[in-house]
Amino acid sequence: MKLTYLAKACLLLLPCTAFSQSFDTCPSQAFLMQDANAQLYGIDLVSAKSTVLASQLTFSAEANNESVNAVGFNYKNQYLYGFSRQAPKSVVQIGSDYEMTRLDILGLPDTNFYVGDVRVIGEDAAQSASYYVYSPRFGLYEIDLDGDLDAPINANLMPGTENWKLGIYDFAFHPQSNLLYAVESNGDLHEINVDANTSQFITQLDIGTDTGAFGAAYFDINGQFYFSNNKSGKIHKVDLSTSPVVGYTPVANVFTSGPKSSQNDGARCAIAEVKVTDSSIDFGDAPFPYRTSLEQSGARHLFDPNSDNSNLIYLGASVDGENINTDSDLASNFVDASDDGVRFVTAFSAGQTSQIIVNASAESFLYAWFDWDQNGVFSETERMVTKTVLNAGDNSILVDVPSDTKSGQTWARFRVTDGTEASLITATGGVLGGEVEDYEITTFASAVYPGESDWVTLAYEDKWPFAGDYDFNDVVLNYRTTQLIEDSNVVGYRIEGQLIGIGATYHNGFAVSLTETVGNNTLAILRDEVDEANITYLIDGKLQNKPVLEADRKNAILIFMQDTWEYVTPETGCSYFRTQKDCDINMKVSFSMTIPLKAPKAKSVSPGTLLDPFIFASEGFYHGDFLVGKQARSWEVHMKNQQPTEAFDNALFKYEQSDDISDPASNLFFQTENGLPWAIEVGTQWLHPLEGVDITIAYDRFARFAESSGQQNSQWFENYNANNVVAEGEQ
Repeated sequence: MKLTYLAKACLLLLPCTAFSQSFDTCPSQAFLMQDANAQLYGIDLVSAKSTVLASQLTFSAEANNESVNAVGFNYKNQYLYGFSRQAPKSVVQIGSDYEMTRLDILGLPDTNFYVGDVRVIGEDAAQSASYYVYSPRFGLYEIDLDGDLDAPINANLMPGTENWKLGIYDFAFHPQSNLLYAVESNGDLHEINVDANTSQFITQLDIGTDTGAFGAAYFDINGQFYFSNNKSGKIHKVDLSTSPVVGYTPVANVFTSGPKSSQNDGARCAIAEVKVTDSSIDFGDAPFPYRTSLEQSGARHLFDPNSDNSNLIYLGASVDGENINTDSDLASNFVDASDDGVRFVTAFSAGQTSQIIVNASAESFLYAWFDWDQNGVFSETERMVTKTVLNAGDNSILVDVPSDTKSGQTWARFRVTDGTEASLITATGGVLGGEVEDYEITTFASAVYPGESDWVTLAYEDKWPFAGDYDFNDVVLNYRTTQLIEDSNVVGYRIEGQLIGIGATYHNGFAVSLTETVGNNTLAILRDEVDEANITYLIDGKLQNKPVLEADRKNAILIFMQDTWEYVTPETGCSYFRTQKDCDINMKVSFSMTIPLKAPKAKSVSPGTLLDPFIFASEGFYHGDFLVGKQARSWEVHMKNQQPTEAFDNALFKYEQSDDISDPASNLFFQTENGLPWAIEVGTQWLHPLEGVDITIAYDRFARFAESSGQQNSQWFENYNANNVVAEGEQ
């Protein structure tokens, strides 16, 4: 039926024009109408907290069993208006008691309107209000709300609007310009002039993957436009303070999150502010131009949503709130003392994996963004942690740093939630519960040896100065070094490795001297150039607290393991670690150390590439008759022709029964008269010989390689006897 017959139908209802009580003030919260059987929510746009205002809307003389849509707020008389699908379909007025009263509207087509808002123009006594509804099929209709609402009211079709065919689900009037704005499912923003009956496409807003029906639209007094996605619940904000849109391109940002529903419509008093008035909300700290303040749609959390101070989700020891409405507020509240939940264990160097420790108050979910390109924006491509489960207490998180990361100072943002969010959150906008913590971090360019995802293999014989069995499996490690570079200077080092084989009864330690021999010159980092207090060392992902910078040395020497046997336990029936057939195939001990320098050092005078990795005898264990009565630490084995450290006992070079022909005067070190070394570097992940198998048997081209000082058979490690080497494990 046509709604022109509503007056006749109204005679059957008791009463038709008993209007409910108006709202006392212009509410700052937004109204959100949802569900097939209409429910009304109040949405705090600042905090994202939703409150059920009416679990079921009613009429004075009947129950309501249908949806109400096309909702708008008339701040002239403080009533909501909407369109009810309940027969007879009608425009309804909704008061503060959430009771609906039908209006007798003439001239509307027989359809279900779901797009609507109220326009209020003029001041004081000259103020007037009209309710507008739109249908893509039938066009835009105006309904005058200034006359006698008890009497029939004519709905006027705005000429030509039936041809717009806009795929919109709600619109809202700008409080100053009185232009209508609406967003289509793909982000297309439209500006509508109801006086001129024109609709203009403005721009396609970047809403990412958050496409779909935007069923609720709002304005605030400052001309900020909000629109909500039915499917995700995300509420986006666009700065339309300059209206009409001329000379600029509007940009959308996620402002907050509300409840999601297949059926959604919204309204708000357009002359009310959206503002933080207390300290119940936690904001981030990253300075402008990062989106941190409320006016920038900044990240924020209503950390105590139930107002009972129980079961709070946060990072670190505590959480507190700030009142950061504007960038000026942010500048005066720059430091948040409660940002204490994230520790940065390893440096953020380009192309590397960094470890952080995140402390959570309870089981929760973590998001993290890093501004790698230092452009002042946390983009979605820079989201490195996505809804990762945290346990109560400390959690180890790995972050892959992009290879094109710029070196310098930048910011990271961490957000923790209880996981009930309707969709993945972004780096901006409000969330109910949880906390946001922002940190200033330093990122580094890097010079990685042998490569960002590659290893070299280090293999040692520990019978020096005697030839031994030459199986090169007494200590075997995968190994990688990184120079941390800032402004073409070295500011630190990162050394990573995996202990993958021990085929010795002797106990050996592993260390690295920050030196590099280039021709006859030695480049070195001195001990007092190292920022010892800020060295971080991890073994199997766990932070180590023992000192690692060797004391009383001129050069910087890092002790990774005093005794490699302390970190492994061979499988039952195995005498060694990963050097016997079918023993510990997939086992390894991973380690990573970051060594910052006190001051930047020119790259030209800083050691790099392999540095000087070596093994030494562990204190308290027998290591051969020739060491009895000597300090175990005085025995070392280095790569061929690499001079030992200052801790080495040079008298060992003169041991009469030695197979070693080292001659410091000739820069010859750690080799036999045939040129065979006691330590080798293999330029890839290597399958080392089984226990007791001579390397020249397992790799028949090795001897010629060693004797020629690497001039021949340079790819010797590609040819091996599979029966004489360890099985390839998960390295």
